[in-house]
Amino acid sequence: MVIYTINRIIQLIPVLLILSIIVFSFVHLLPGDVIDVLAGEEDVEDPEVRAALEKEFGLDKPIYVQYLVWFGNVLRGDFGKSLVTRRPIALELFDRIPATVYLALVSIALAMVISIPLGTIASVKRNTFVDYVAQTTSLFGISIPEFWLAIMAILFFSLYLGWLPSSEYYSPLEDFGKSIKHLILPAVAIGFRQAAYTTRLTRSSMLDEVSREYVDTVRSLGLPERKVIYKYTLRNALIPTLTISGIQLYQLLGGTVVIETIFAWPGIGRAIFEAIVARDFPLIQAGVLVLGTFAVTINLLVDLMYRVLNPRVRLS
Repeated sequence: MVIYTINRIIQLIPVLLILSIIVFSFVHLLPGDVIDVLAGEEDVEDPEVRAALEKEFGLDKPIYVQYLVWFGNVLRGDFGKSLVTRRPIALELFDRIPATVYLALVSIALAMVISIPLGTIASVKRNTFVDYVAQTTSLFGISIPEFWLAIMAILFFSLYLGWLPSSEYYSPLEDFGKSIKHLILPAVAIGFRQAAYTTRLTRSSMLDEVSREYVDTVRSLGLPERKVIYKYTLRNALIPTLTISGIQLYQLLGGTVVIETIFAWPGIGRAIFEAIVARDFPLIQAGVLVLGTFAVTINLLVDLMYRVLNPRVRLS
């Protein structure tokens, strides 16, 4: 397990290196450059002025030299400065990351708390009223767009009933009560859809597991059905659910732009979207690289969790 973990961490190095090259190259293929952004609506027509600005920002050097300088700075934790706010990008991102991580983790946790018991019960009570309710509810959740559910939640729970706030973010470290109150609506808007997917996956995985021979062997030992289901079958059935939950998590880390915009949630997805609109190239590069790092790290943690759920799984 330790050797596998070390090998996987070493494998992350070339992955992140290739990711940084792709991100840097893609951003530099976009129309315009830093000088155009700084100039605003007016083009810098004076060749001498443009040449001076290119030298100041290192744009007069070959593209591979620009990459090496940028990547060397990144390794030191220096992502440069935002072209819009003029603040260090590290501060811009790390001010936003906690809000997105908080929202994503709570949303995924909420989805798993709902989907795992519901999917398990639906599989055990197959073709009963409970199963039909679970399947209908999950189909309903998959079919409803997140933005529509978010808007309806604001209209009903915030505008009509006045129970919950419709916007703003509070850190749980500063005011836990307010942070939970402001978190409920965006977390439910995201978590409900995620729960719908994982409910169906858990149900199908459980149905596949209960038909295997080892389940019949365990039952023949006279163990209670509850123990057969929750100690043996569910642990194996959770492996696909864990995989999809990991994928959902790193998708949420960068893909909650709409929800963050609707609820005025100051997350990293919204920051990258605003940077794209403003053509803030350094912030785009840094944001995508950070999200890519999150993705490969979460993938590693999911792989390691396989062994926790089922020690018989070989990690190679």
